[in-house]
Amino acid sequence: MIGDNNNDVLTQVVAGSTTAVFKTTLTQPFEYVKTVSQLRRSISGIKQTVAIQPVKTYFVGCSILNIGAILKTSARFGTFEQICQLMKTNSGSETGVLTGWQIALAGIITGSVESLWIIPFENIKTRMIENSMIINDRAFGITNDDKISNNLTRTTNLSPPKGKTFHEVPKTTTIDALNPRFEAYLQYEKNPSVGMFNTIIETYKTRGLPGFVQGSMPTILRQIGNSMVRFTVYTSLKKSLTQPGEPINETVAFILGATSSIAVVSVTQPLDVIKTRMQSKDAWKSYKNSVNCCYQMFITEGSMSLWKGSIPRLFKVGLSGGISFGIYQYVENLINLMRREGYLKPLE
Repeated sequence: MIGDNNNDVLTQVVAGSTTAVFKTTLTQPFEYVKTVSQLRRSISGIKQTVAIQPVKTYFVGCSILNIGAILKTSARFGTFEQICQLMKTNSGSETGVLTGWQIALAGIITGSVESLWIIPFENIKTRMIENSMIINDRAFGITNDDKISNNLTRTTNLSPPKGKTFHEVPKTTTIDALNPRFEAYLQYEKNPSVGMFNTIIETYKTRGLPGFVQGSMPTILRQIGNSMVRFTVYTSLKKSLTQPGEPINETVAFILGATSSIAVVSVTQPLDVIKTRMQSKDAWKSYKNSVNCCYQMFITEGSMSLWKGSIPRLFKVGLSGGISFGIYQYVENLINLMRREGYLKPLE
């Protein structure tokens, strides 16, 4: 991708957006299994349910992720290419070869930009899957009704109890009995939403606008890590197989993209778990912040809890990465071929 002089913003946006819906839909079952696994707490006495669900259940949250994926993927490739071209121009390089730290920096900037697009969509997706999990649990005789009475106390304010130390696991949360959000919370606990638009309404009624930006910090850090590791590994592998400016076959791009995903999961899995927990509908009464979430999971559930969902995420990220780079390279090669044949006029 780096060093191809006929690359332009149109190529990045078209190639990136073409892959978004396809790969997101294909990998959604892995995303569902991963998210459910991360939401379940590994605490003695809490029953864990593992059951085969109807096929449509595994695609819950796919609709909102497809919308976010189009924006995220377009931002990812467009930003990365533009940053690399800017670095090449400023360095005066004629070959288009960037150093390792320049590629890593481009990945960090790319991850920061794309994370801003996906945070609201990730929150809605997580709530849709969590609500689906609750509904399925109830179908197997498991209810969450006890947590309402055990963990909530109707008093006169919306803030956690004062004087709570960092390491404490919240046992009660005080909420204004007359607060509309509390009443909405109780209502949606009994009748969780699953559809995209109903879940958006539920999120707003129970948490307000902050409900759409929960888990922002771990999401940003995860996306930075994803992009930095993925693009660094992918570009390094590509440079070892090709000469600067030489296009690669889309099959090779798929293999390199899938291979880079192993490094992505290895580095960013704990951040992904914390992100999911912080975006859960009960995070506000369970964790003070992302650092506290990490600490509580480590103390109460063990260190392995930070690696929950690793296997389904590896399949998801591997397929997603392979498809992204493979189709991206195919579309890029096709557009460049059409330009060389005169079917498309290069952008000035």
